[in-house]
Amino acid sequence: MTPDEAAAAPIVPALDLLSTSDVVGAVISGQAHVAAVVAGAQTEIAAAADLIAQAYLAGGRLILLGAGTSGRLAVMEAAEVPGTYGIDPARILARVAGGGADQLVGSDAAEDEADLGRQDVAALKVGQGDVLVAVAASGRTPYTLCAAETARSAGARIVSVTTVPGSPLAALADVVIEVPVGEEVVSGSTRLAAGTAQKLVLNALTTTAMVRVGRVHEHYMVDVVAANDKLRDRISGVVAASTGTELGQARSALERCDWNARAAIVHLLTDLDPAQARATAAAHRTVREAVDAAR
Repeated sequence: MTPDEAAAAPIVPALDLLSTSDVVGAVISGQAHVAAVVAGAQTEIAAAADLIAQAYLAGGRLILLGAGTSGRLAVMEAAEVPGTYGIDPARILARVAGGGADQLVGSDAAEDEADLGRQDVAALKVGQGDVLVAVAASGRTPYTLCAAETARSAGARIVSVTTVPGSPLAALADVVIEVPVGEEVVSGSTRLAAGTAQKLVLNALTTTAMVRVGRVHEHYMVDVVAANDKLRDRISGVVAASTGTELGQARSALERCDWNARAAIVHLLTDLDPAQARATAAAHRTVREAVDAAR
């Protein structure tokens, strides 16, 4: 299936005449093609993820920004990454038009306020070394366009995420990600297929970038923050699976290493004591590199 074929989402002209079950079915089937469309942009998503990872490793920040649904998805993505991958929340930030520094739901009316985009980028002090991921289904939202223009002028690199080709936003970007999902089941409701596509793109972007940064060991979230009992249990399982040890042994190692999973793995796989393991783990990008250096 080509991206163009995949974008031909089924159109239901009279949802109000359908049964409740058929409306649900129409909404679901109207988004079934989204994964294929996003897969068509795999090369561009990979290029953007490499750009983000390189910027992060050099000390830069990732800023995600948009208006309406696009901005809310950007805020949600930025909110989930620090805890999942153990990074400083100041290294990944987001803005939704009308949301301000509190990153609230924003205001639909604010998407037309171009100056607000300029103000938000200035308030974030976006500049050289940063990457701005600008998300807009149409690729022409005034708030997002102005934000991207301002960030670009300040020296930031720009990644555009749109659901239409050849947009003004794409013209500003260093990496262009276009996922043309076609018509929505509810005409114009870009929180449906367009929102699903944007969510999938952002998930792929941040996850891949964090893998490249070294925040994933094998297929485990090795730097997840041990913020609650569920996550402490999960981290114990990660350390046990990564070292071939019993769960209780892994948990004891984590306690000795202050719940630093990568340090606990190094500690269990080498002769280093907990303090040395923490220092060695912190000095290397990946757990594999730390273990190899300690052996």
